[in-house]
Amino acid sequence: MNIKTISAAIIVSALVPSVVAQNSNAQTMTQASAMTSSYKLSSVNAPTTGTLEIVSKADGTSLARLQNLKTEAGPDLHVYLYAASLPAKTAKDVKAVKYIDLGKLSAPFKGNFEYKIPAKTDLRQFKSLIIWCDVAKVVFAGTNLN
Repeated sequence: MNIKTISAAIIVSALVPSVVAQNSNAQTMTQASAMTSSYKLSSVNAPTTGTLEIVSKADGTSLARLQNLKTEAGPDLHVYLYAASLPAKTAKDVKAVKYIDLGKLSAPFKGNFEYKIPAKTDLRQFKSLIIWCDVAKVVFAGTNLN
């Protein structure tokens, strides 16, 4: 091996990790491409803290993430995307307005929860996300999506 060959080998080996790292970063950025909107949850009929993140991924799927949620225990709690603004404390019939039931909120009613938003849901049609107690017919908490 002569000096030119050794120099070329050193230059190539020095460049290859850089190229691999650049490609890895591009893949990570592509996989992580998403638009996230955050909202603070407000108590309505139950003391509640936490945030809602709506994640709209590049592939067209969306998620609703309740982060650092803490609310009272309740029977049959559901998470709804709701077509009207966050209901008042006295709201008794939220089901009279268009909504999508994203799923049940399960015990221990604190922590992080993730819900898939059904495909082809037009989020512009929904003005709030609420935590609804189907047994007591009350809104525990929620947030406006504006």
